[in-house]
Amino acid sequence: MKQSLPENVVKSSPANLVKALGFVALGVALAAAGIYVGDTDDAPGAALLGILLLIGSVVLGVKIARRKP
Repeated sequence: MKQSLPENVVKSSPANLVKALGFVALGVALAAAGIYVGDTDDAPGAALLGILLLIGSVVLGVKIARRKP
């Protein structure tokens, strides 16, 4: 007997998942750049800004991925 998904399960479209992965990849790149600048320039604010950008992009990516098609 085949079970069906409950009505409240969010089904994402492939386009939303690609957009979400793009935002996460962009966040990782910005975080790496911020940490690099913070390390080479002795600017801890740049590293913190990079990490905050990473967190924001992950949150935005999850929000986009959960959006209904």
